[in-house]
Amino acid sequence: MVKIVTRLGDSRSGSEKMQSFSAHIERMEDCEAILEYVYEACREEAALWFSYHFTPIFESPTSKNTFIWARDYPFELQKKYFAEGYRELDPVPQLTLDHGYVLTWRRAMELGASDSDARKYFEVFREYEIENWAGFALYGPRNRDAFAGLTFRDDPECFDEGRLTHLHTMLQTAHLRICQIIEGAQPDVSLSERERQVLVWMGRGKSAGEIGKILDISSETVKTYTKRLYDKLDTNDRVTATVRALKLGLVEL
Repeated sequence: MVKIVTRLGDSRSGSEKMQSFSAHIERMEDCEAILEYVYEACREEAALWFSYHFTPIFESPTSKNTFIWARDYPFELQKKYFAEGYRELDPVPQLTLDHGYVLTWRRAMELGASDSDARKYFEVFREYEIENWAGFALYGPRNRDAFAGLTFRDDPECFDEGRLTHLHTMLQTAHLRICQIIEGAQPDVSLSERERQVLVWMGRGKSAGEIGKILDISSETVKTYTKRLYDKLDTNDRVTATVRALKLGLVEL
């Protein structure tokens, strides 16, 4: 018998929740704040891990320039994914974009069964017990597409009808707002070499202290460069700064 997993603790209808979510998103101007807000909304839907992958135009979802924002993934999994090259092998983002709005881990394995790299990827990550996972294809204007991955406490294939659709609608709404904000980038921005270096490491998720150690400068100097970057890219957060810089071709991650 299939177990149906339902949500508890919120008496609002799905449409009421979505209207409230959309209204809040439309008022936001900070891409990182948007992702934090979406992350918390997904946690309310029993999501455990969250990732958002923004793909530059004309590049693949596994390109080194795809910007990835993630929360709560185990450190060992992140290390293997980024440091050991599995990011470039990850078949799931492209499979999700090619085969539908929502794709479960089990279905992704079925679709990737004929590809040796995909089989290798799934076998390696089997040990992390991420079967309760779903990927979401997010489409934006002028091919500014993205992908989001969520891991849950329960099997998403057993969710009550409409729950994954509700999650996809939230994620798609957030992605479209991020695309709108990114369009505010000025085409005539120029960066110094040091500003580029700081921005690259910001885009890779490093803190000011970590960037300072990597570049052999103080964290206060990093903060000074960060302020300059925010001024030039007309933003107050690292996510918008990074994605706008990618859009303008100012950096490669």
